[in-house]
Amino acid sequence: MRQAQQMIGLPVLHPRGGKVGRVQDVWFDESWRFCGVVLHRPFPWPKRSVRVVRKERIVSWGEDALMIDGADAVETVDGKRPLRTFDTGPVRLKDRPVYTVEGRELGRVSDVYFRPEEDKPWIGVELSDGFLADVTEGRRRLFLPGDAEAVIGEDAILVPASCERVLERNHKEQGECP
Repeated sequence: MRQAQQMIGLPVLHPRGGKVGRVQDVWFDESWRFCGVVLHRPFPWPKRSVRVVRKERIVSWGEDALMIDGADAVETVDGKRPLRTFDTGPVRLKDRPVYTVEGRELGRVSDVYFRPEEDKPWIGVELSDGFLADVTEGRRRLFLPGDAEAVIGEDAILVPASCERVLERNHKEQGECP
């Protein structure tokens, strides 16, 4: 299982030990399945293109670096096409509010959990209730139970009402902080 926040900033290395870039963001498809990573642009302008590495070209992830199968794994895609990403793209998950289908807000997305080897959408999120709550109480984690589906809309994420109970129980029992 991977976390988007832990991947951002990692150097991307090819088999000969050369650095081809640094991970700027995690890239998802229209169904929010992991597609690959977006590399940091050395110059912010022009924004006509985005450098990416598709998941098929990623050989391994370590705590300190991402390894790819060759320097040619870096592709340039049209920057005008909206990419679905975790943090920097025009369509992104970070800071998106999460609600139950009954209308209760659970928090805002601060991290996302996914399994790159599986062809499934993300499996869980870390939720923030704001800076003060994060510091005093810690962030809460929400993993979708079993075959539960989340609806990822344009402005919010909707989850089954049962997710609120799972979220509260895990938070109280484990007392986890980020």
